[in-house]
Order: sequence, then structure tokens, then C-alpha cells
Amino acid sequence: MKAAGSLVGILLVLAVSAAAAQQEDAAGGALPLVEIAEARWATAVDPGSRQPAAVLNDARARRPLMLWMRLRASEAALARLEQAGRLPIRHRWFRESFAGVQAEGQTEMTDSIALSAGSRELLAALRQEVSARGHFDWRTWSAKARPGPGRWSVAVVYADHTPVLCDGGKPCRYSITVK
Repeated sequence: MKAAGSLVGILLVLAVSAAAAQQEDAAGGALPLVEIAEARWATAVDPGSRQPAAVLNDARARRPLMLWMRLRASEAALARLEQAGRLPIRHRWFRESFAGVQAEGQTEMTDSIALSAGSRELLAALRQEVSARGHFDWRTWSAKARPGPGRWSVAVVYADHTPVLCDGGKPCRYSITVK
């Protein structure tokens, strides 16, 4: 009976901790758990260096399009993210307009892609990097093979769909025009 009570207490602490982290991040009351140190639109990523190979300001329709980013987080942040079930981080791709015509408030989410950083398969590698360096510094990306013309954006969210926060406590969102 005592063991069951201890287990319930541990589960309650984890649930409260996860809820508090979510409220803290949503309210902007704390520093973001994950820092997006860099973000670049590209057509390709060099497999050896894991760096964007061809950086873009505008993209061409029906050509590969990637949002590459370098993520950083501390050991404490990684532990909080794991405990709260907020990994892996996701890229939610939206097509905001079609061929340059945008209806007010109209968007279409086309994909929600789990990033490799924070995936179950790579958590051990993240933990190893955190123990060696005190933080992790990972390069990751998601891609659209042949996006059509229009305005595209990517919202960066945790696994529970709450936004990853960027500068000023605002949700991280990146946009590009595909012509």
C-alpha cells in the first residue's frame, strides 16, 4: 500500500511539473526551454557537416525546400522536456496563400513533422552530449519535396503542440515566399 502511495505521489509531482512548465512557457514567464540558435531556409543540407548547402531568401515552386535549424538546450531543460512528454519537437508546415492570393485568416496545415532532435532514437545521444558539454547543440531540419507557389510558414512546436518560444516570448514561426 505504501509503495502505491509513493507511486501516486511521484506521478502527481510529474503531472504538476509538466502543467507548470506548460503554463510558464505559454505565459512567457520563463526563458524558452529550447533556444533556436539559427534557422535557415535551404534547398539541401550537407550530410557531412549537417549545415544548409544552399541558403534561400525566396524559393522556387516545385523544388525542394527545407527549414534547417540549430537547437540548443541545457541539461535541466532536456530533463523538463522529457518529464513533461514534450519531445520530439515538431515543424508544422502551413500554406498561407496560393499563388500570391491570400484570404484573410485562411491557412492550410499541410504537415506536422517530428524532428530528429528529441526523438526516442536520439535521446541517448542528446543525453550524452549534455553530460559532456552541459548542453546540447543539434542541427535538424524538415522538408517539402515540391511545394507549390504561395506563402509558406513553419511553426515550431513541442510534441504537445504548445509553441516553442523565440525572442520576446513569441511563438517561433518562419515564413518564405515560393514563386
